[in-house]
Amino acid sequence: MPDPAPVLPRCPYLRKKGGDPLTEPSPDHYCLLASSIHLPVSQQQTYCLNGAYEACSRYQRQAGRPLPRYVRGAVPVDVRPATPVPELRPLPWRRPWFLPTLKALLILTLFLAFFYLWRVRMAQTPPFRVDRVSIPTVVIQATPTPPPVYLPPTAGPPAW
Repeated sequence: MPDPAPVLPRCPYLRKKGGDPLTEPSPDHYCLLASSIHLPVSQQQTYCLNGAYEACSRYQRQAGRPLPRYVRGAVPVDVRPATPVPELRPLPWRRPWFLPTLKALLILTLFLAFFYLWRVRMAQTPPFRVDRVSIPTVVIQATPTPPPVYLPPTAGPPAW
C-alpha cells in the first residue's frame, strides 16, 4: 500500500466562501487579511496551500499581531503586553462648555458686526432735512394776573 501524500500546512488565513478551504486551489478561496482582493490560483499554489505561507507579504505584515477570533485552527502569535496609555485631557471641542461658549461668541460677533455696519452707514448718510417754508410761530405773552384778595373757605381744617 502506497504511503499517503504528506499534508502540507496551509495558511491559517485562507478560507473558502462558506466554510473551510479545499486542499487544492480554487477561485472560491479568499484571504482573511485582504478579503476584498481576488486571490489568484497561482498564489494559492505557491504560498497558501504549499506550506510556504510564511513567505507571503500579507502574512508577514500580520506577524506580531494577534489572530482575529474568527480564525479557527490557527496558533496565536506571542504578543507584547499592552503599553499603558497615559490619561489625556479631552480635546477642547469635546468639553461641555465649548458649544455654549461658541454660540455666545458667534452671537456677540454678529451683534458687533451689525452695530459696526450700522455706524458706517449712518456716517455715510446725509442728515435728514425738510425743504419747506418755515411758518412763523406766534408768541403771545400772558399778562400776570394778581391773585384774588379773598380766598374761598375750605371744607376742612387747615393743613399744617
